[in-house]
Amino acid sequence: MSVYDVQMESIDGAVDFMQQFDGKVTLVVNIVSKLGYTPQCSTFWSFGRTTRQLWQLQQVHDEFKDRGFSVIGFPCNQFGQMEPCENAEISAWIKQTYPFVNFPLSEKIDVNGKNGSMVYSALLGNVTRIKDASPADTSEAAYQGWNKAGGVVARIPHSWEKFVVGRSGQMLTRFNWQSDPLDAVPLTTGESWTIRECIDEVLDY
Repeated sequence: MSVYDVQMESIDGAVDFMQQFDGKVTLVVNIVSKLGYTPQCSTFWSFGRTTRQLWQLQQVHDEFKDRGFSVIGFPCNQFGQMEPCENAEISAWIKQTYPFVNFPLSEKIDVNGKNGSMVYSALLGNVTRIKDASPADTSEAAYQGWNKAGGVVARIPHSWEKFVVGRSGQMLTRFNWQSDPLDAVPLTTGESWTIRECIDEVLDY
């Protein structure tokens, strides 16, 4: 299934949102725009972290957009309730607070669970757990439904998880949320290239 065939709207209500990317290489990212990563984090630190992610995504978008590339942001409220508002308010907040952002944004979605977007269903695949696995943190608040039988193995663990999608709408590779778009070297175990290196190479094919 091509993720570019999924019927959904943009954050501002434009229909056929995904079809505009058919034939392009894209970087799919589940984003948040509000503050407060954890109760222990200061508002200032959280704002800085959010701003850094969005700014770096915009830099990558601008660097490669003339070669048939786009970042796509998918607002999601499943991680720390940091995207609690509806589409119109999210759009207005991003325009006011992060005016440098102009890469395309989808309507607000879920990325995990029974209400997960078909875009993420295609990206995550169909491999599910046969039996329950013990979570590191057994608190219900931390791991509600995590590692349960029938659950998707490759579920999204955090905001800012990044997928490189090819021109045909198939997922090519996945980067951990800790990998920043402008990293000069791979920072996460198992990653052999940076996001920019990956995009640059894929665009040559």
